[in-house]
Amino acid sequence: MFKAKEFKELIGFDHTWFLIIAAITTGIAFPFLFYGETIEGFMRWPIINATIGISIASILILGNMAIFYKFKPRVGYEKKDELFKRIGYHIIYTILIGLLINFSMIKMGLNDIVLQRTLVTTVGYLLLAAIYIGIYEAAYYMTALGKSLKMQEQLKRQNVESQLEILKNQVKPHFLFNSLNTLTSLIPEEPDLAVDYVQKLSKVYRYILEIKDKKLIPLQEELDCIKAYLFMLRIRFGENLITEIDETGLNFNDHIVPLSLQLLVENSVKHNIISNKKPLTIKIHKGKNDSLMVCNNLQPKSQTMPSTGTGLDNIRNRYKILANKEVEVIVTDKDFTVTLPLVKVG
Repeated sequence: MFKAKEFKELIGFDHTWFLIIAAITTGIAFPFLFYGETIEGFMRWPIINATIGISIASILILGNMAIFYKFKPRVGYEKKDELFKRIGYHIIYTILIGLLINFSMIKMGLNDIVLQRTLVTTVGYLLLAAIYIGIYEAAYYMTALGKSLKMQEQLKRQNVESQLEILKNQVKPHFLFNSLNTLTSLIPEEPDLAVDYVQKLSKVYRYILEIKDKKLIPLQEELDCIKAYLFMLRIRFGENLITEIDETGLNFNDHIVPLSLQLLVENSVKHNIISNKKPLTIKIHKGKNDSLMVCNNLQPKSQTMPSTGTGLDNIRNRYKILANKEVEVIVTDKDFTVTLPLVKVG
């Protein structure tokens, strides 16, 4: 009844029977509470009186439910002005219903009795509407709190998984071997470059450890780290790896999911051929609608294990939880592109 599934998602329970019981009890009780109806008077035409009362109550309740749904809260993104706007519409609608129901009385002429009865019944409608809307608002915020706690726990788990994924890839024997082997070759021939290499290696690991408790990170910090990481990869692969970072048009105050760039670059290097004949090109630049694009030419390794997609799923899930935004992936015959939304904070 009346968007039951959507309401259950918002308030945590199926409200069908609640609406039916509320309409019946309100329709029967309201004349006694606010119209001065007596039991004897009601029982003269019980079916007619009950039908009229329940119909009016249904209009009042369902109309306010429609307003609640139309301006429904957004879990994790509710703002005070949205709540006040919703309450304002509830009040206006309820007052209009009260005035329309008393219209026949008002047409007979304005006097103290008519004004008093109109005021009393309108206040009565407002009180009943406040009770029912209060129940829905309280149910929503209790449900939202539970969802928020669940989302926080899931996000925490996703962040830990992301850090473990990066650290796992970077402490694997082959990674350490390649890093040390590169460093060994640099020390005798280019000691200054070797120092830079060690500093960049230290910067990457320090960044991973420092952002362990952060949900979002300023774009500038993420770019600084990926530059250090790409520096190491270029030393390792030489001219076989081409990297381009175009910062034109980027707002460095925007935020991004931490370690997302590292995961995407790591996947590009892991799953594509990098050779003199087939150099790998990784480009990072601004995309449309406040986004950051990470693109590489597609030349998959023939003997590599198929990708599990864990890193990309991790990024997708964190963006969904944190900002309710989608990560776009475009695969063509030539390119693999991932579009990361940039999040504005504050």
